[in-house]
Amino acid sequence: MNKNVERSVKDAKDAQPVTSPLAQEDNLQSLFLDPDLSDLESGARLRGAILEYSGRQISGWIVDGRSPAASVNLSLFVGSHAIEEARTGRAAPAGIGSRKAIGRPGFRIDLANPGARRRLARALRNTLADGDQPQLYLRVSLDDGEYFEIPLFDNLAPDEVIVALGFSSTDYSDLLIPNNNGVVAPPADPADKQVRNVCFYLPQFHSFAENDRWWGPGFTEWTNVSRMRPQFPAHQSPWLPADLGFYDARLTETRRQQADLARRYGIHGFCYYVYWFQGRRLLERPLELLLEDGEPNLPFCICWANENWSRRWDGSDAELLLGQSHSLEDDVRFIDDMAELLLDERYITVDGRKIILIYRPSLLPDKQRLFEVWRARAMELGIGEILICNAMTFGEFDPRDVSCDAAVEFPPHTVSTMELPLSDMEAPAAFTGKVYDYVDAVRSSLGKTYDFPYFPAVMPRWDNTPRKGSRGHVFNRSSPEAFEVWLRDATRRARNSAFAEPIVFINSWNEWAEGAHLEPDSRYGRAFLEAVRRVASSEPISIQVRSNPELLDCLSRQELEQAMKETTTHVELLANLHRSEMVYSGLQHTRNGIPAEMEGASENLAGSLLVIENINSQTGERVVVDPRSGILVRGWVCPGGGFEAGRQRMGFLILVSSNPEKQDQNSYCLIVDWHERLDVKEYMRAESKDCYFGFQLSFLARDIPDGEYRLAVLEVGEGSRAFIMSSHSIIVRR
Repeated sequence: MNKNVERSVKDAKDAQPVTSPLAQEDNLQSLFLDPDLSDLESGARLRGAILEYSGRQISGWIVDGRSPAASVNLSLFVGSHAIEEARTGRAAPAGIGSRKAIGRPGFRIDLANPGARRRLARALRNTLADGDQPQLYLRVSLDDGEYFEIPLFDNLAPDEVIVALGFSSTDYSDLLIPNNNGVVAPPADPADKQVRNVCFYLPQFHSFAENDRWWGPGFTEWTNVSRMRPQFPAHQSPWLPADLGFYDARLTETRRQQADLARRYGIHGFCYYVYWFQGRRLLERPLELLLEDGEPNLPFCICWANENWSRRWDGSDAELLLGQSHSLEDDVRFIDDMAELLLDERYITVDGRKIILIYRPSLLPDKQRLFEVWRARAMELGIGEILICNAMTFGEFDPRDVSCDAAVEFPPHTVSTMELPLSDMEAPAAFTGKVYDYVDAVRSSLGKTYDFPYFPAVMPRWDNTPRKGSRGHVFNRSSPEAFEVWLRDATRRARNSAFAEPIVFINSWNEWAEGAHLEPDSRYGRAFLEAVRRVASSEPISIQVRSNPELLDCLSRQELEQAMKETTTHVELLANLHRSEMVYSGLQHTRNGIPAEMEGASENLAGSLLVIENINSQTGERVVVDPRSGILVRGWVCPGGGFEAGRQRMGFLILVSSNPEKQDQNSYCLIVDWHERLDVKEYMRAESKDCYFGFQLSFLARDIPDGEYRLAVLEVGEGSRAFIMSSHSIIVRR
């Protein structure tokens, strides 16, 4: 919903916002005012770029062309109401040949603090009550009394503005009521939110007629689990159930034991898969018994597994056993058939709404109409409001694309990790599956955010060789310690979400044939459950995590400091710290060519070093990127001897075409987020004059032609410029 518009900044003679929008682009988060600092004698007086504006913050850099070294005051206004203020630093000129370049001082207006949220809500309420379009603008006040006004969100409908500023869509109606004292309270302290762990539950552990016919008499998932064998030397296989044994989910005692075990280790409830085919139900007996005898006596919700049932276990049309034939006429009956479950007092709600998951809503025809009927019917049946969520599977992540209210992460679909060469695993030729790195998958998920409502999810392991044998997919190096790190991060992300009653989903409680189970097994016992208990009870990270070198770079700053206090760790382990809490969320567009500051820059000074720690969480030197998605680069730089660094530093990430004949395809973007890397400085045993600065930036490469581009950094200090190449490159591939 965050839509930015490229426009010019114009002089204003009164306090009214300037409304002169140019063409609008969706998902553009880089608003350049006039970034050219090469000629300050002519053209616009105000130079700069707004790199992000949203409900979290407004940030960028601004320079007064007539007085480049002066600070600039900025204020955010809604109509005549001042919301929050900020001030830039002082810009220092740096010589480039016969010219001067001006350092680009940044600014940031914090809209996430409670005071700003209250002022913003009050101003919006007053504006909307008068029937006016919310007028948001950034006022830039210069030292001589002149000011400029930059309009924000002025081409959006009022309800879109509300959402773009970080309020929920339900707040829009409340904001229209001037005297509603309960409207848009400041966000609750995330630390006070109670995060609930909800596990997906597979009701496949009992025999029934269809399975007997398709697979043979007495078939259950235990049949697959019991015949699994290791596929390569490092394959952690087999595993067998421990405490609960090869249970039958129809037994009351079994389901009571499951509930006792879940409660003891911090599991709030289960999310049951529902298999419903145009009114025909499969695997329904455990849910029927849940209503009949009350076991397991835990909160619960449902996920409609609305795929085909195939012999290959992948929902495809191949070897079809029972197909889904979706139609609006059939699918509207689903809500009635599930009414008894939804009316149960144990059914899980989120902020007062019953949560319903759909595995693949994209398969449903006329989704918007279907969900409208469901909502109306739920009210008629006394169920109340429902929260319809899509599972983030098969690249279908954004709930707005499938008419849902929110999304639920669904690993392994939502993780990003490289496939490991089978030769490295010493896998035999008969194994034709895929192997991935679980720890790398964890790293790729840390700190991940989306621009839509969502619930984080984690998985303890993944290995579907019990079902697929030598064609299976395996995540190697899974462990309770790595799972604990992932779950802690997901819990933090859930607390920071827009939901007052957040949930972390775990895939899953008992997916034994996919290796994704929390139930005790013969290999790890209750170790994964212990990890859940520690996180749910806010205990410190385990000694196993603190002493594991592979996981230290996955910890938050607070956890890392704790680990350093309690264990002796060589500082080398900190050199690759990812700083997952400091992800810079502003997306820039790359600009073609090279910056003017490049003129006269010294290349690869003695002692200079540029380290790219990861690109989109991948640590390889050559990373393939999709230009339609954002690219996140993290690293650190030391410009080397002869470079004079000052507080007013600036830098550019430059993408240099690997093809010498296509240097006209080079591009660059501005580095805004600098932070000193004391850990690296200590590790390098650097002298006090040496400076090691980390950086991170997000950018879009939509306008960059396909090809390979080496990464370099141009750093501009006080009187010197350093250009440092790295060995890393991105491969743009559409």
